[in-house]
Amino acid sequence: MNEQTVRQVVTARFYESLAQSGVEVTSIPQPQLQAIVNALADGVFAAFDAMEAEADHSFAETNSRAADSEEPGTASSAPESPAPIADHLEKEELLWSGRPYLSIGVRYELTTQRVRLIRGLLGRSYHEIELVRVRDTSVTQHLGERALNVGDITITSTDPSHPEFTLHNVKDPMEVREMIRQATMREKQRRGLHYREEM
Repeated sequence: MNEQTVRQVVTARFYESLAQSGVEVTSIPQPQLQAIVNALADGVFAAFDAMEAEADHSFAETNSRAADSEEPGTASSAPESPAPIADHLEKEELLWSGRPYLSIGVRYELTTQRVRLIRGLLGRSYHEIELVRVRDTSVTQHLGERALNVGDITITSTDPSHPEFTLHNVKDPMEVREMIRQATMREKQRRGLHYREEM
């Protein structure tokens, strides 16, 4: 939900509640009343923003605690993995995190191993692409988006469930695209995968 939608919902609900209560506001001129309603909507938007940030922080802390609890040398009920697979299970690090311009409830993340799309404020859904599956990236910007320095980054991959993965309205899209390209090259090199032109 973007900022404009939040304003529309809050404005509609405010005037509906005012009409139902039977209270008439005549001492405040209409433009000033609308400014108050807009300020309320901005407050709601900020509250959603804070809720999302808190949820992300809590999620990161939970993952960090889970990773820290797996101390080397401790016994585990799971069987030992073969060495080649274990080499690929290196600790994943967050390289970049962002949201679509003027949007809440959607977050993009680039780690050392994958690109993630996270949706939802309270409930969450995750979609991701392993960097080793990335084939190409491109950036699309319209005139208005260029003025705001936002754009869409399209990732083409060999992932059958997500052959094309688009990050919409990303701030500094050329810089983020380059980060994805560099991270992809490093991950493929780490996995021992080399570029081969497909005929």
